[in-house]
Amino acid sequence: MTENKTVNKYAGLLDFAGRCIVITGALSGAGREIARVFIECGADVILTYNHSSGGEKWFRDNYPDSNIRVMHLDQSDTFSIESFASEIAADDTRIDCIINNAGIYPSKDIEDIDTSDWDEMMDTNSKGPFFLVKALKPFMKKGSSVINISSINATNPSRYLAHYGISKAAVEMMTRAQAQAYGSDIRVNCIAPGLIYKEGQEEFIPGWTESYKERSPLHKLVQPEEIGKTCLFLASDLASAITGQVITVDCGVGLAPYFYNEL
Repeated sequence: MTENKTVNKYAGLLDFAGRCIVITGALSGAGREIARVFIECGADVILTYNHSSGGEKWFRDNYPDSNIRVMHLDQSDTFSIESFASEIAADDTRIDCIINNAGIYPSKDIEDIDTSDWDEMMDTNSKGPFFLVKALKPFMKKGSSVINISSINATNPSRYLAHYGISKAAVEMMTRAQAQAYGSDIRVNCIAPGLIYKEGQEEFIPGWTESYKERSPLHKLVQPEEIGKTCLFLASDLASAITGQVITVDCGVGLAPYFYNEL
């Protein structure tokens, strides 16, 4: 009898050895976990920061043998974006994936938002990612990908996060526009996270986390690593036919019923 051995042709699709991933806002929070996931899959990473919090040391201590490059980038400033792109060009770096993770999240009542609040939010969360992709596109390999990070606030309004939600709604339209324009060379997708776990979160708005867990079918907050794993999938050949899509990662909170007393 001949032994039938099935060849797993999908083995190795999450091996990113030799592939270069640019991750913005990568030294803390979800950005750090996104970076960690790719590093552990063998990727070379370029991690950007605007306001350093000592996060570079964490990467050097935990991954001393990995190819990690840390660079400053203020994505709200087009001159900073141009300078960043010039450094990439000078090193002849070829990019496999850009993950637009960096952003700001200040809450303010809609009645109190002024033009400086608006401009800072849009410059950082919407304009920055758009012009960063445009600046780095010449250095991206054919078949590479872009992953933009949005938020469930893009489709769920809040009077205390109005300008934030609007900035993220722009990111989702930007994703579709980029996917359509760059489709012959680059796949572009978006992740819309729900409430991501952060230490000390309960002190920010008491009762917030418990309310989220109660309404979520999975009864938990989104873990930062779960955003990293979704990025890994979208950047891999497993997602080779996926572009222009917004993937919601919210533990199902968007499925919460409008009415508690359902018949």
